[in-house]
Amino acid sequence: MIWTSPGEAFMFRSLRTRTFGQKIHSYSKVTSTNDVAYRLALEGGDEGEVVLAREQTRGKGRGDHYWFSPPGSLSFSLILRPQGIISSKVPGLNILGAVGIAITCGKMFPTLSSQVRWPNDTVIGNRKVGGVLCRTKCREEKVIFVVMGIGVNLNIEEFPSSLSSTATSLKKELGYTVERETFLRTLLEEVEELYIASEQDFSFVLDRARLLSSLLGKQVRVQTGQGEIAGLAQDLDEEGNLILRLESGIQRKITPEEGYLRL
Repeated sequence: MIWTSPGEAFMFRSLRTRTFGQKIHSYSKVTSTNDVAYRLALEGGDEGEVVLAREQTRGKGRGDHYWFSPPGSLSFSLILRPQGIISSKVPGLNILGAVGIAITCGKMFPTLSSQVRWPNDTVIGNRKVGGVLCRTKCREEKVIFVVMGIGVNLNIEEFPSSLSSTATSLKKELGYTVERETFLRTLLEEVEELYIASEQDFSFVLDRARLLSSLLGKQVRVQTGQGEIAGLAQDLDEEGNLILRLESGIQRKITPEEGYLRL
């Protein structure tokens, strides 16, 4: 890959995808790649265009949490224009992205056990190594476009104290530097394969999410607006919502919008 001046589009010539990453807008530093990609999509950016940055100063995580993305991280956002889906289906794309990260880690680094933590994280040994955040533009319930933001802790050596017990990087796990362009290329190929398959049958993605899940079969605690709920993480439903079996035996569906895991 040849790095270009900020915002300039270039082609990733060795990439084996139909559209994902065939045009990449590269920046040295932005506030948030999701914000830049959202503006690009509003201006007519095509499906598969990528906004890539070496550093984000205001990276965003789920629930407006700050996403730590210094040099050494991989931060990019991908424009998607899915056909004929409604807004309730979009949370499944967070799972798709997290599955893509886990598959990429497994393919490139077979000694690492990378898993998917519902609804949008990839973890190694229960420490977050990557995450996904989708932002959507809708007209009524119809999705016009989705910006899928992906962050992976590639070569971060030190985390802030607030993250040191909950986050890790591939470099910390492997003991050596990960080649950024190779990882990005592999990840884009894996995410596109999942995305194309999901347009025909989303169960393809869910089956892989179940196999890679760090939660299913375990007791978990979920914080909701009505309080904390504890139960057995039993399954993912057809839209990627978490199904809990409570102590009473009742099954409870938890959507990503209404609850988050207590770790």
